[in-house]
Amino acid sequence: MPKRRVLLLWGLIGLMVLAGCGKRVNKKNLGPDEYFEYAKHKFDKGKYLDAITEFSVIVLKFSGNPVIDDAQYYLAESHFKQGEYLIAVSEYQKLINDYPQSAYSVLAQFKVGLSYYKLSLRPALDQEFTKKALRSFQNFIEENPEHELRQDAERLHQESREKLARKKMIAATTYRKMGIYDAAVIYYDIIISQFYDTRQVVNAVYWKGESLYKLKKYIEAQNTFTTFVEKYPDHDQAKQAKKRISKLAELIKDRETNAANELSDSDGRN
Repeated sequence: MPKRRVLLLWGLIGLMVLAGCGKRVNKKNLGPDEYFEYAKHKFDKGKYLDAITEFSVIVLKFSGNPVIDDAQYYLAESHFKQGEYLIAVSEYQKLINDYPQSAYSVLAQFKVGLSYYKLSLRPALDQEFTKKALRSFQNFIEENPEHELRQDAERLHQESREKLARKKMIAATTYRKMGIYDAAVIYYDIIISQFYDTRQVVNAVYWKGESLYKLKKYIEAQNTFTTFVEKYPDHDQAKQAKKRISKLAELIKDRETNAANELSDSDGRN
């Protein structure tokens, strides 16, 4: 065990003995390592407000001491435990920026993403924090491909993508139900192209076909429904999509026939 950790351990034991005896700790006489263990004891006991105060004192009082990055991390953690996620982000980011070589730096990077994830609102509302969480997790994954938290970061990254896709789907559905089909198609295309790996893409393809059908863009609608049936043959709406394809084939044939008749009539008049 490193010498510093041994000293910290003995310091914690001493503080616990003093606390058990009911004696007040004279914080003025505590060195940086002892003060850290005093603050960490508050944190471990769930006394996060007290921990915030004590870790803040350490950061200000012992600037330049090796214990500072530890205190900075647990200061951020204390705010996180309190549900003060924006403050936590600021404190985690301070650790990353000021102490990039700290053993806590990578973990702080993950916790920035997790803090934004905690702040993320339900899909119908503003998704600013979801986007920030997405970017944070993406950076973490790219910069730490072998880290033990990679799988957690990937899961939360995907959940953030699902929420953003759901936001687009709500907009698309709203426009479709209002009969503004061209706007609905735009949103369905965004889901299909940008959120192709989410659960929303299946419905986006189907309802894009329905919207194109309503717009009387028969060839595009037929192509979309054909894609749907080919990709999702076992989906509940595959049967309806096949009916649409048959109906669209008739409509396209009628349109071509009418166009040919009009051309023939025009040539006859000329």
